[in-house]
Amino acid sequence: MIDERSAQKLSTSALAKVLDVPSQQLFSTLKDYGWIRKLDDGWALSTKGEFEGGEYVHSKRYGRYIIWPEEIAQHPLLQALEDNRHISATSLGKSAGVSTREVNRVLAELGWIKPGFHGWELTASGEHHGGVQLENDSSGTFYVVWPQDIAQHSVLSRELGVSFDIYKEQQQTDDLFTDQAPYSSVDGHQHSKLSHLKICHWLYMAGFVHACHRRLPVEEPLFADFYLPAQHVYIECWDDEEGVGLSQRMQRKELYQVLGASVIDIEKDDLNHLDEVLTRQFRKQGIRVY
Repeated sequence: MIDERSAQKLSTSALAKVLDVPSQQLFSTLKDYGWIRKLDDGWALSTKGEFEGGEYVHSKRYGRYIIWPEEIAQHPLLQALEDNRHISATSLGKSAGVSTREVNRVLAELGWIKPGFHGWELTASGEHHGGVQLENDSSGTFYVVWPQDIAQHSVLSRELGVSFDIYKEQQQTDDLFTDQAPYSSVDGHQHSKLSHLKICHWLYMAGFVHACHRRLPVEEPLFADFYLPAQHVYIECWDDEEGVGLSQRMQRKELYQVLGASVIDIEKDDLNHLDEVLTRQFRKQGIRVY
């Protein structure tokens, strides 16, 4: 049972909310200060942490955890932490109008982070830009947080803006695309249709080597919209049904079966939630998507 004395104190997670910083950032900072140390099954107080007022409390639901006096939030070291808050990829995505996954892909394309076995890992370039590597205690996954002013970084802001413009539904009045045919993808591919630009952008940002308008390995002059050689997967975009009959689509499917290749069909309605659709389809093929 938690007594009245401990109820007046703050858990480390609650203290992070008071300081308005990510909880994992606070745990990492307290470890760097020497107040706590990491154990296999959680965190332990150091002598220094006990001196600062930390103590243990036990509950049936959470087990043993550390609590701190409320006034610890005014500690000069923690006030300095509050003055140097960091933001996550999720926060960056909300302000830029793109998904958390797309933010991480942009950061990876810039070379600031890289995908690892346990999540996103900070690179030397990312550290130079103020990134901090953190680990989620419950899942063990890695992620990176960034200084608040990173959102104003000119290159990052520009690249997030490109992703926003490519994926948004209404593009008719957009300065980036108006009267620009062919459309130029980030990876340099040229496209005559915005739907193909969206797919190409997704493939490149997700790290998949791909060919556009690839001729099929048959005698007839037939071309696939996209081909991923490493995965032996073709992608066909059926966003414009005009002039495309059911028989033509079935003929194409039969051809892919003969070739022993997988094909992913993208319909017009899929383009507004392309990340969800392609991620699901790729995972069905046993292909990992970051």
